[in-house]
Amino acid sequence: MYKTDAIITKVENFKDNHLSVSVYSSEYGQKSLVVFGGKSKKKNTSYVKGSFNNIEFDKSNVCISSTSINTFKWFLFSKYELKAIDYFCFLINKLLFLADQNSNVISYYLLLISKLNDRSNYLPELLLLELEILKASGYQPDFNENILKKVLNFQDNINLKTNEDIYEYLKDNKDDQLVFFDFMSRIINRVLINLNINLPFSRNDIARKN
Repeated sequence: MYKTDAIITKVENFKDNHLSVSVYSSEYGQKSLVVFGGKSKKKNTSYVKGSFNNIEFDKSNVCISSTSINTFKWFLFSKYELKAIDYFCFLINKLLFLADQNSNVISYYLLLISKLNDRSNYLPELLLLELEILKASGYQPDFNENILKKVLNFQDNINLKTNEDIYEYLKDNKDDQLVFFDFMSRIINRVLINLNINLPFSRNDIARKN
């Protein structure tokens, strides 16, 4: 048996009363698991797309159990917040495959969810998670000083060397959050087009920008 903490990124019906679920963890990467009897009322509440669960599975990729670790206030989420969860499940499912113990995707995903639960502005956390997914998948943008000065309209020298540096700067600069959000749209679209992946909805649907 194997156990890991994972994001459930996809839930689909499988045959009569079963489910096929995709999960992502830093320890095992992306796994496709079968949940026998997963459509039963007793089990299906444990398999929700976007939830963060402790997953137990066997060597045949049969999911034995799924226990929620974090309680998300789904009933409070706006259509934008729910779409943001769909968006990141889609990105993770399409771009991340291998185990990566050094990845911060899980922790930054939980940081985003905590902002959604608190009804707080989540745009900086959304951008940080996007950047981390691109980094973990090998599509890290080259944010040199000249690019950032042009995008964020800096007049002075800046020292934003890491994704975390960019996040810390954006947290207190709402106008620049919106500028960087639009800039990241072009980057994400370019990556997906190069991989022949079609986003099933507009990226603008994942955050209210006014």
